[in-house]
Amino acid sequence: AEPTSWVARFASTMPSAYPRLLQPITLRGGAVLRNRALMGSMHTGLEEGEGWGHSLEKMGAFFAERARGGVGLMVTGGIAPNAAGRVAPFAATMASSSDARRHRTVTEMVHEVGGAKIAMQLLHAGRRRRS
Repeated sequence: AEPTSWVARFASTMPSAYPRLLQPITLRGGAVLRNRALMGSMHTGLEEGEGWGHSLEKMGAFFAERARGGVGLMVTGGIAPNAAGRVAPFAATMASSSDARRHRTVTEMVHEVGGAKIAMQLLHAGRRRRS
C-alpha cells in the first residue's frame, strides 16, 4: 500500500484558520500551483559532487520524493551562476547549456511525479566560497 501523503494527513486535521492552504493557486504569469505548500531552499549537499560534471540524479530523487509527498512548490539549494560563485569546489553551476541539460534531469524527475513545481535558487558564494 502506498503511504498517505502529508497533505492528505494534514487536510484531515487542518485548522480552519488556513482554509486555502491546500487549494490550488494561480501565480502572476499563469503558473498554477497545486497547493500553497512551499518547501523553501536548503542546502542538502546534493548540489555537490565528487568531480566535474557529477550527476544530479540524487538531487532529482530527493525533490521527486517531496513532490510525491504533496508539496506545491520546491526551491532547490543554491546553484552558482558561475565557477567563481561555487560554495564548494565541485558544487553545481548554471553557467552553460551543458549545465542546463544536467539540471533538466532534476526538473524532469519532479515533473514525472506530477503536480509539483520546482524553482532553482541561484546563489553566488562571494567571499565565503570554500576552495
